[in-house]
Amino acid sequence: MTGIQTFIVRPDTPELAVCARWRAGAFSVLQASFEEELRSLELFTSDQSHGVALIAKADGEPIGTCLLVESEIEPNHDVSPWLAGLFVVPEYRRKGAGAALVAAIEDQARQRKLSRLYLYTTDAAGFYARLGWLVLDRTNWKGFDTALMVRNL
Repeated sequence: MTGIQTFIVRPDTPELAVCARWRAGAFSVLQASFEEELRSLELFTSDQSHGVALIAKADGEPIGTCLLVESEIEPNHDVSPWLAGLFVVPEYRRKGAGAALVAAIEDQARQRKLSRLYLYTTDAAGFYARLGWLVLDRTNWKGFDTALMVRNL
């Protein structure tokens, strides 16, 4: 799919609440309410020195989000930084939105002079492998069989 654009999310970004709603619904393992996610994203986006939140849009409509963060929540591995929280609305999956967000996070990492990124995934190792990520380890993270993946930038 063409026409997917990514934007940095700031505290005053109108779609901040949309991203919080997506995160609260998609990442139940975090056990965070919409209000908690909204407050967390407002705080996170107010200081971009340690990470960044991105939103993807197609035809002006928000279709996905992803984060570059220093630390993953309760990681089993002592590594940093992380690509975290990739979410794409169902009707835009398998149409390039996820790949666009991953590439944009990788670009953000390069701009910060980072040479490597990590992520955890329970069911998308194949997707990330197609984008150049490698499985470093398999672990049990919060009761889920999880791949630790790395991408050299």
